[in-house]
Amino acid sequence: MANTFKSDTKANVVTAVITDSTAVVVTAGGSSTLVLLSVLLSNKVAASADVDVYLESGGDDVYLLRNAPVPAGSSLEVISGSKIIMEANDKLRIRAGTASAIDATVSYLDQT
Repeated sequence: MANTFKSDTKANVVTAVITDSTAVVVTAGGSSTLVLLSVLLSNKVAASADVDVYLESGGDDVYLLRNAPVPAGSSLEVISGSKIIMEANDKLRIRAGTASAIDATVSYLDQT
C-alpha cells in the first residue's frame, strides 16, 4: 500500500449550490482511501463570507460546516487535530456565500 501526502487547492470557491459539480474540490479515486488532514479556507475580501463544507459519501451525505463565517482577511481551519476518512468515489464539496471571496486548500494522505 502506497502512502502519499497531497494537497489540492481551489481559488475562488464557487457560489453554486453545494450539490453542483463545480463545488467538488477533492474526489477519492476508485482504489484510494483519503485521510483528510486539513481544510483551510481563506477570505480574500474586505467583508465576512460564509462557507459550507460538505462530504458526499457512500452512506449519508453530511455537512462538516454550514454557513460558517470567515472574517475579512482571515482564515478558518475546518479539520484541526482530527481526521476524516474518504473512501473510494467520496467527494468533498465547498461553496461560498460571496463570489470570489474564498480560497480553499485541502491536505490529505492518499492511500492506494
